[in-house]
Parts: sequence; C-alpha cells; structure tokens
Amino acid sequence: MNIREIRSQIVTAADKLCEMLELIEKGFMENKPEILAEAIKRENEINETEKILIRNILELSKTSDKKKELVALEQMIETLERMGDEGASIIERIEVKICEKLLFSDLDVVQFNETYCATQDSVTLMRDFLKKNSSALKEKVINNGFRVKELVERYRKEHAERLVKGLGTPMGANMYFDMLDFTGNLARHSSNMVKLV
Repeated sequence: MNIREIRSQIVTAADKLCEMLELIEKGFMENKPEILAEAIKRENEINETEKILIRNILELSKTSDKKKELVALEQMIETLERMGDEGASIIERIEVKICEKLLFSDLDVVQFNETYCATQDSVTLMRDFLKKNSSALKEKVINNGFRVKELVERYRKEHAERLVKGLGTPMGANMYFDMLDFTGNLARHSSNMVKLV
C-alpha cells in the first residue's frame, strides 16, 4: 500500500465514522438497541482499518524518505480510531439509558440534539476537508469546534441547575453529562484532525 492508498483509506474510515454518527443519532431518538448495534459495527470497521493502515505505515517508514508525512498519516488514523471510541462511549451511555429506563426532559433532548448535530457538522466538514484539502473547510471545522465547546459548557451548566431543582435523577444526569462530553470530544478531534494535514 502506498501513501495515496493510505490517504484514500483514511477518507473511507472518515465516511464510516459519519455513518456511525448518523446511526447513533437514530438509535438515540428511536431508543432502539439494534440501530446502536449497527453503529458499533462501523466502529469495529474503523478499528480494523486502523490496524491495517498502521502496519502499512510502519512498513513504508522503513524505506520511505517521507517520514514527516507518514507520521501525520499515522496520527490521522489514530485520531479517527479515537473518534470511533468516543462514539462507542456515547452508545454505551444510550444503552444504559434504555436499559435503566432513564428519562431525559424534552429540553435535555433538544439541547443534546443541538450539540450532537453541531458535532456531526464538524465531523462531516472534516471528512470533506480530507477529500478536498480546502483552507475554507479547515477554518469551518475549527470554528465549529469552538461552537460545540460553548454548547457543551452551557448545556452542562443548565442541566446541573435543573438537577439541583430536583428535575431528573443523578444517574440520568451522569449519562447526560457523559454524552455531552463525548460529543464535545468528537468535535475537538475533528479540529485536531484538520490541523494535521
């Protein structure tokens, strides 16, 4: 596998990540574990791609004079693998929510969805950037990352205030906080990803 093929496989892994996030959103809204199981399959595919690409990058590094580019490619695929892990962590929290019959308020759902959709924008823009290498897209990913960070911080605070007023349960709040945090991490990783290119 050469560098161009590795880059192509990284874009394919980013496509899988976008599919995974769409399935997570659907599984959350419909409370369906079978949809979440499909999302986990995408994460497993990303993990397998990471193993194959890292092996190929290490092999290429023995003879290539493009060490700096290979290091960047290695960091990119490792970042995508971490993003898959963040998605899997969201899935685990949704599964607990379903199993324990935890309820989020309508406002909680609206605020999580807003944050999650903004993060999906970051990931989709990042994937598009990998395909086109546009400086305008790079800037959009980074700016959107700041927006997601602000949403996470604001909605964490507002949810904590609701919890203090007796609206919700501590266990439900823990799941909610984790889901917001993992969602924010996905946007942060997207920003880091475009900075590697």
